[in-house]
Parts: sequence; C-alpha cells; structure tokens
Amino acid sequence: MSRSLAVELSGRLLSHRSNGFARFVTWVSFLGLTAGVTILTLVVTVMNGFDSELKNRLLNTLPHVSTQSQLSAQDIELIRRDVAGIRTVSRYVRAVAGIVGQGRILPVSVFAARDETALSYLDERVYGDLGDVFDDPHGVAVGLPLARANDLSIGDQVSLIVPVASGETIRPRTIRFVLRATFSLGAEPDYNLVVANFDRFPEARWREVGEVGTQIQLVDPLHSGRVISRLEKLLPGVAFTSWTESFGELFQAVRLEKTMMFVLLLLVVAIASFNIVAGQSMLVSDKRRNIAILRTMGCRQSTIRNVFLLQGIGISSVGTTLGLVLGVIASANVNQILALGEQLTGMHLLDGSFFVEVPVKVLFSDLVLIAVMSISLCLLASWIPARRASQMDPVPSLH
Repeated sequence: MSRSLAVELSGRLLSHRSNGFARFVTWVSFLGLTAGVTILTLVVTVMNGFDSELKNRLLNTLPHVSTQSQLSAQDIELIRRDVAGIRTVSRYVRAVAGIVGQGRILPVSVFAARDETALSYLDERVYGDLGDVFDDPHGVAVGLPLARANDLSIGDQVSLIVPVASGETIRPRTIRFVLRATFSLGAEPDYNLVVANFDRFPEARWREVGEVGTQIQLVDPLHSGRVISRLEKLLPGVAFTSWTESFGELFQAVRLEKTMMFVLLLLVVAIASFNIVAGQSMLVSDKRRNIAILRTMGCRQSTIRNVFLLQGIGISSVGTTLGLVLGVIASANVNQILALGEQLTGMHLLDGSFFVEVPVKVLFSDLVLIAVMSISLCLLASWIPARRASQMDPVPSLH
C-alpha cells in the first residue's frame, strides 16, 4: 500500500463518529486547555503590569547608582561620555526631617537636587511648575497627599525640622521653604517625600543634616550591576552602590512570586492537557477494529501513530491559540470586568492600595513561552495514546 493511500484510508476510517463519551472527554480537555491558557495569560500580563508600575513608581525615586565620594566635573563628564545607559548624573542630598503642619510633625524624607533633570520621573505628575523649585533657592515640592494632610497650597511656607549633630548631642534645626509644586506618583513617596533645591545651602551645611553624594540615573535600572562594573574600571578607588542593596530583595520577591504563579497555573494547563490522554485513549479503544483493518491492509505503524498524534496537535493548537486570544482580550478589558464586579458586589479589588486601575503589560515573549509550554505538554499527552494505537495487535480486534 502506498503511503498516500494509507494516510487517506486511515483518515477516513478513523474519522468515523466515535462514541458519545469519548467525544465528551475530548471536548472537556479542549475547553479545559483553553480556560487554563486564558487564565495563565491574564495573570501573567497583570503581574507584568504590577512589576512595571512598581519599578516606575519606586525605582525612579531612588538613586539607581550613587557614591558619596567627591567627584570632579571631569569625572562626571567622563561618566556621561564613556558609560552607556546613563540618563542623568547630578549631586544630591538625602536627609530625614519632620514637616510641621496642623499642630503636628510628620516624618518625611528630603531629597535635594541642583536641577529638575534629576527628577524627570515627575514630569507628567507635577501640579504647578517643577522649574520654580529650582529657580527659587527656597522652593520645594511635596507629594499631593502630604500637602493636603498639612493644608498646604502653592505659595505657602513649609517648615522642616532636621536633626543636627552638635558634639555628643543632637539638636533640632528649623528650615523654612516655600511650596512651589506638588506631585502625585501614586506610590508611597507621595506621603513622605519633599523635593528641595540643592542651592538652598552650601554643600558643607547640607552634610550636617544628611547624606551628600552623586547619583546616576539609568535608562534601565536593572542594568545597575553592569554599569557599576564599568564605573569601577573608569574610576578605581571610588565606591559605588546600587539600588539593589536597599530594594533588591523586594524585586526578587516579586520575580519569585511571578515565577511561582506561572508554574502553578501551568499545572492547570498540564491537567487539562493530560485529559487529552483519556480522550485519545478512549478514541483508540473505540477505533481498534478500524486500526486492525488498516494494519492488515499494510498500513504502517507510523501512519497510525501520526493520525492520532495529528488529532492531538489539532486540539492543542486550537485550544492554545484560542486561550491566548481570550487571555489578551481579558487583559485589555480587566478593569471593565472589575468595574462590573464592583457594581454587583460593592467591593473593589484595589481598595486600600496605591492603584486606581489594574496595570496590564502584554509581553510577546511571555505569550510565546505560554504557547510553547502548553503545546509541548499537549504533544506529550497525545504521544502516549498515539503510540499505543500504533503498537496495537490487529488479530484480537478482528474477531
């Protein structure tokens, strides 16, 4: 029997209607696979969104790379010229203080810079003009919630109390500023960050109240390790620190959480894919007489195996593709879905958080990974009954 004829005969004989329960199990496996891939895609895209928002809102308020060593203008120019991935290089001050207002003192973190390029992450989130902060040595910007908590408006006086070491004691010092702008990042800095003008005091006086150094903001903060290696070669003897020393564990926890969620939801896909084993096994049992007829007519084992394997590939390919499409659609409309749930239950998923909407970020690489993993599991599941069908003894099935 020629190969083409064998394939045609096997396709016709094996495509005859199978029993109802086998079809039911096949449909269940198909729907389970589609649902599993949909949920996996939705969860991964949402976690990508939260991860991206966390980096944008938190990392941009921190020095990506910093040093407390005194760098000359030539050193700074060398960094800008010879190190790739640098966004800005500037002097900064970080200090702890208390803001006075409404008969109380709230703890805040003071960040002082020489120009607004060091605060480019605030560009689209500022109320007022951030340039006014750096045009006026007495100007400051505070988070909008912090300004509201202290009943502050643009042009009001802002009093900060900073601790200053004096011998073996610490005494408070009051510094007065003028509020020139407010900002809203939608994160914790809104409640405890005060942005000031570095030119308010000489550098020596800033050193009395806080940490003075040089900060380097990167295009991609995740490349801070590579940048530090390059900086240490350019400027030997200068100690540089990365944001990972303070917040590295937080982002490692987020990455671990995403990985664990991916693995757990992939198990749902695996369970659905191995339902294909049950459906295909029942189909093999239902078609054993047809398989026996084909074998006695000279049909090869590989042809029988490939027919059942192709059916499994069809189920896995269609189910995975449909699941990815539905997952992307659900991701794009997740906030509308949550709004509908809020109308029905009166509860909002993001209550008590800094987020107004669920952030979503679709990465093509994640979609490819989900597709490859899902189809691979389905192929493995389809191979087992397909191999069993190809090795079936035709003699008992003919009697």
